[in-house]
Amino acid sequence: MPDPITRRGLRSKAGIISAAASLMYERGVAATTVEDILVASGTGKSQFYHYFPDKNALIIEVLSHQLAVILEDQSRFDLDSWDGIVGWFRALIDRHESWWGLHGCPLGSIANEVLEHGEPLRRGAADTFARWESTLTAALEVMRGRGELVGTADPAALAEAVIAIIQGGYLLSSIKRDPSPMRGALLAALGYLASYAPAAEGQVDRLQSRLGR
Repeated sequence: MPDPITRRGLRSKAGIISAAASLMYERGVAATTVEDILVASGTGKSQFYHYFPDKNALIIEVLSHQLAVILEDQSRFDLDSWDGIVGWFRALIDRHESWWGLHGCPLGSIANEVLEHGEPLRRGAADTFARWESTLTAALEVMRGRGELVGTADPAALAEAVIAIIQGGYLLSSIKRDPSPMRGALLAALGYLASYAPAAEGQVDRLQSRLGR
């Protein structure tokens, strides 16, 4: 469906997406009904279906919304530097323990739930993660160009691995209700990245110590 063209319409659609994102993250996708979203967003059913043909269309928008939240937070750090990567990982640890609690990745937890709900949703989830990975890929390409990663490093493969490690950390911390797996996962991700730096052995130790090994 076309995007609304008025400010009021844009605010209304954004409010529905934001309310749905919060509910789906807290309760799960299946447990969040359209009626729940209407109440939380203060909108009517006709207005909802004016913007979204069905709940699946809304879920695609929710995935993009959650990615935008992640990227906005991530943008505070210069990920094309070791300082920025350490800072980002530290923020992930702190946020996981506080604002997001131990309920999993705000993107991954929703994406994982919709994988069996049809190919369009699976493709939407995959595209969202690809966009997240591309931001890290671009940063690592800059680092390789400056010689901070060895020439044989594959930025796209490294970015995919880092996101996969992060997702594993979120999952185990959520299952165990313990932030330690997330901290361990990020230490492992940092060590993996640093293993592709010149003089890797010393760099791994230095960076992991800064993150709080």
